[in-house]
Amino acid sequence: MASKLIGTAQTYISKVIALQKPIVYKTKVAGEIAKQVYVKEGMAFPTGAQFAQAQQSVQNALKIKNLKSLSFSDAVKGGVLFAEVYTFFLIGEIVGRRNLIGYNVKSEESHEH
Repeated sequence: MASKLIGTAQTYISKVIALQKPIVYKTKVAGEIAKQVYVKEGMAFPTGAQFAQAQQSVQNALKIKNLKSLSFSDAVKGGVLFAEVYTFFLIGEIVGRRNLIGYNVKSEESHEH
């Protein structure tokens, strides 16, 4: 029993070690691409003043008096925007599952050991 457990552990460890180099390589490549995009697009981290301004605008948008003055067309636009975001989320879920409905889960009988 112990030898079987040790053999299984060694198998998993060897698989993890085999995956280490490709993962490290791909991470470094993604980091370099991100640096190039950062420099090329002239991106910069937001300043403290920009954070404060964003926080203030969110607080103002969430005040009850602003919601009471919301027109019907603005509410419809918000609903359509919410529906679009939710649809993209659902499409991402379908792509991630690689299946339209549910996950492809194999039964215990179909697993080969």
